[in-house]
Amino acid sequence: MGRTNCSNSNGAPRQSRIRRTNAALRRPGRRRYARWRAVSLSLVYLAFAAHIIHWKLTGSTLAPLELNEVMYTLELGIVTAGFLFMCFLVLGTLIFGRFFCSWACHIMVLQEMCAWLLRKIGIQPKVFRSRLLLYIAPLTAFYMFLWPQIVRAWHERAIPTFHYATDREGWASFATNNFWRNLPGPWIIALTFVVCGFLVVYVLGTRTFCTYVCPYGAIFGLADRFAIGRIHVNHDLCKHCGQCTKACTSAVRVHCETAQFGTVVNPSCLKCLDCVSVCPQEALSYGFSTPALFKSQRAGGRFGLPYDFSLGEDLLAASVFVVVLLTFRGLYGRIPFLLSLAMGLIVGYLAVLTIRTWRRADVSLSTLPLTNLRRFTPAGWAFQAFILLLTAFVFHSAFVRYHEFRGLRDAIALTETKDAMARNALAASASHHLLIADRWGLFANERVERSLARSISGGSSSTPILRLRRIVPSWRPRERCSAIFWFAAATTPRPCRNFRRLLD
Repeated sequence: MGRTNCSNSNGAPRQSRIRRTNAALRRPGRRRYARWRAVSLSLVYLAFAAHIIHWKLTGSTLAPLELNEVMYTLELGIVTAGFLFMCFLVLGTLIFGRFFCSWACHIMVLQEMCAWLLRKIGIQPKVFRSRLLLYIAPLTAFYMFLWPQIVRAWHERAIPTFHYATDREGWASFATNNFWRNLPGPWIIALTFVVCGFLVVYVLGTRTFCTYVCPYGAIFGLADRFAIGRIHVNHDLCKHCGQCTKACTSAVRVHCETAQFGTVVNPSCLKCLDCVSVCPQEALSYGFSTPALFKSQRAGGRFGLPYDFSLGEDLLAASVFVVVLLTFRGLYGRIPFLLSLAMGLIVGYLAVLTIRTWRRADVSLSTLPLTNLRRFTPAGWAFQAFILLLTAFVFHSAFVRYHEFRGLRDAIALTETKDAMARNALAASASHHLLIADRWGLFANERVERSLARSISGGSSSTPILRLRRIVPSWRPRERCSAIFWFAAATTPRPCRNFRRLLD
């Protein structure tokens, strides 16, 4: 009984050895894990709904269990429910492995649902393998949690004292009447779910968000290297059929790692137990053993297979990713960080795919053929048109975001400057950039409007009202109205009366 050749490009042994009878693959009790996991993931959104309903009925509820609240704890010292939840998950991962990611993550719910729907219509999402984009998640985790501490140490600022707080102090630790305090609006939440849960899966394959984007997944992956809970193999029962690798939607080469180490050592294993469920010999099981540490590097790294992109294509995708991230993060004061990361990943992949359509004979987007024998298919022409529109949208958004950034930066500097000449220069610069951002933006940005009004009121030696009267006649009605309103709110204790006065 020889072992499977793990260098096989399809990640499984010969087809003749893969074929098993339906009876063997569907033994009683072997697929319960998938059902229980589906129930567990469904309960996540039921818990969300119950949390929101409780808040609506009582006016106060438990603070959101958002993992990004770790940043508030590290920066302000306020111990939050989200921080404690993250500590609990890391501790659990150090013992049991990455169960949370596949059994309780709300993004995983969407990814699994999308993959299921695609399979129902005959589309099998293909796993995307990149050498450079793998660094996005760990670098994001570093930027979110460690970089602010490095900046704090550089500026010799004191480490905050950990303490509990209430809504009166601006950010409650546990009970709060502001459930949405660090969440975007409903439309942005819906867009985030569509992009991170569905579009990423169709374009780049299952669990791509977990692999390339999620900073919390990077932390859990590091903790999993030290976990004692792992997938084990019974070598006496294993026939090296490769069904486990075929079933793994995290692209872990289960049959290779278990043959080499006796356990799955790849930290990308999410402990979904799909491999355990499909094993026809019942040779796989979950149990405890010594930590894997960094054995996965000896098993061929993250994928153990050739990458999908050449080094040049990876560099192009990474460059486009950076541009899109800087463009869309915080655009219009609405786009959250994780959404901009996912958008950058998708657009970077599409950029490489666009180049390939002009250089290769046969190119496809998932199962959609774009070129056939170096000729564009109808879908290929539609793809090219979409890329042109997408490019124009990205350049427009970059233009707006640049002026937002410059204007807001100067507006902040204006509040910190005492010199009259410097204030006038900063006020003029801030007004110039913020007005362009407001005029060319597709959506209103409250922060831009508020900063524009303050820059008008703060930089001139003449009275602010006269200055405002002098410059607003050339503005569009929406700009004029919003600027006057925020100006009145920023410069007077009676904004409504001054708002009517300025409109005259």
